[in-house]
Amino acid sequence: MKKLTKKWSKPVSLVTSALMFLSLAACSGNQSTQTSSKSSSTKDDLSKHVTISYASVQGIDGYDYTKGDPLAKFYSNKFNYTLKVSSLNWDNWSSNLRIWINSGDMPDVAVYNFIYADAASFVQQGLLKKLPDDWKTRWPHLAAVYEKTSLGPEMEKKFGGTYFLPRARFMNNLPGDPLPNHPTVYIRSDWAKAVGFPVKDAYTTSEILQYAKLIKEKDPGHLGDKLVPLSEDTNFAADLFVGRNSTHYQEFYKDTDGKYKWGGASPDTLKGLKQLQEAYRSGLLSKDFYTNKNQTFFNEFNVTGTAGASFNQAPTSNLQTVYSDFNKNLKKDPYQSINMATVLGDDGKYHQTDLINFWGTVIFNPNISEEKFVRYMDILDYNSTQEGEIINMMGLKDVDWTYDSNGKVKSLYDPVKEGKPLGGPGAKYQSWGYLLGSSVLFDDTSFDDPNTDQRLRDMSKQLYASKVKEGTPETFSKVNWDLYTYDSPSYRRAQFQYDQEYVNLITQPGDITTNWKKWVKSKKAVVQPVLDELNSKLAK
Repeated sequence: MKKLTKKWSKPVSLVTSALMFLSLAACSGNQSTQTSSKSSSTKDDLSKHVTISYASVQGIDGYDYTKGDPLAKFYSNKFNYTLKVSSLNWDNWSSNLRIWINSGDMPDVAVYNFIYADAASFVQQGLLKKLPDDWKTRWPHLAAVYEKTSLGPEMEKKFGGTYFLPRARFMNNLPGDPLPNHPTVYIRSDWAKAVGFPVKDAYTTSEILQYAKLIKEKDPGHLGDKLVPLSEDTNFAADLFVGRNSTHYQEFYKDTDGKYKWGGASPDTLKGLKQLQEAYRSGLLSKDFYTNKNQTFFNEFNVTGTAGASFNQAPTSNLQTVYSDFNKNLKKDPYQSINMATVLGDDGKYHQTDLINFWGTVIFNPNISEEKFVRYMDILDYNSTQEGEIINMMGLKDVDWTYDSNGKVKSLYDPVKEGKPLGGPGAKYQSWGYLLGSSVLFDDTSFDDPNTDQRLRDMSKQLYASKVKEGTPETFSKVNWDLYTYDSPSYRRAQFQYDQEYVNLITQPGDITTNWKKWVKSKKAVVQPVLDELNSKLAK
């Protein structure tokens, strides 16, 4: 197979555990499980048809993932299987899997939203399959992806073996370590120019406020009461102002003095809250922004054109859709009308904790047959190869893509001519995406996808790079694995829905500093026991 001139790689905290307390000692890897870790020496006989039950978020209810479209047929013919998919949604993904796993009713394979306390309980009770000790030798391409995720090797050390196969966000195009997150601010650059606001690659949160005030005052789009200077929901509004100023705004953390502290009580958090309240009270956010659900707020930017800016997700894989929809809905050139930029704190630094290079982990029923297990591991390994990555991302060779005379991947699919996108609901390949055994995600492959405009790929790379460049070890911190794997009843009680807590604070009447101090004091009975534990057990 010809090689790409560019390397391909892969691509965007849900429910707090309510299980019984598990001591860290119970997760040391000495526990026994009902699954042997002996070598998986069975030779995979592809002539034997297998039926694999599978559960994941992002599926389409009732869709035939075995023969429903040519891409599904390609995989089912190549690996001789029938795939029976249980489609989960964002609301029940974690809860349904937890119930199925604990009751012994989980499908053969599932994509699990990794939550450490639950994961440790599953391992301790023998509710998941432990992979054979030689699995990395047998499936080397998958093993390479696994090593890149960070989570996989760390949990292997913690549990004394492999129970979880994390899917990598990035492979060859990893932007940095720690890993920056996807959100960016989309700004109407045409409006910015109209009001005399500079178009730049990065803005501080104060500059975002300044832009929004200018838009509100001068209304360059002549929208009147329909204008929304900043279109957000609860989560992204808190992230934009509080998260961009306060690295640990929604967690406990180990400070530079070696002591554990609580981010909610940080002065940086108050700084962000003041700006969030200013945005709310000045009418820069819609007065009921906190009622927005399911990211519908972005429609104000990309569909109705009533928003001056929106802080939202911006994985490379989604940018072509954003720009194409903007052009279709607003009849404007998005490359002349949209500016994507990194948001910095008012200290001029990028603030974030390590995203960790994975999203979703593949797990197996402990009683899965050897034939089904080996077959699915073969699928995962194939999709970790260059060929598998391209097919999973771009469809079928010589149908949807081919190689040009220089050996570079060339797209053969024209969504305008075809009248529908290549992949996703209502597309040519509705099975396309993460349902056909992806071990790596689209965040990275999109950098080399010719179906995405080169300008967008270049802009996206620059955005990720700028976050890495503008962060410091203190403001953009690596994952603390001791804290990541810490669990206790007190720690679980102190897991708050921070975005909601912060929005409740800034919408209250009165002075934000006074209200914040009262809030911090009200949480002390829950927070202090955790700080005492962490500083006693983990501080050095």
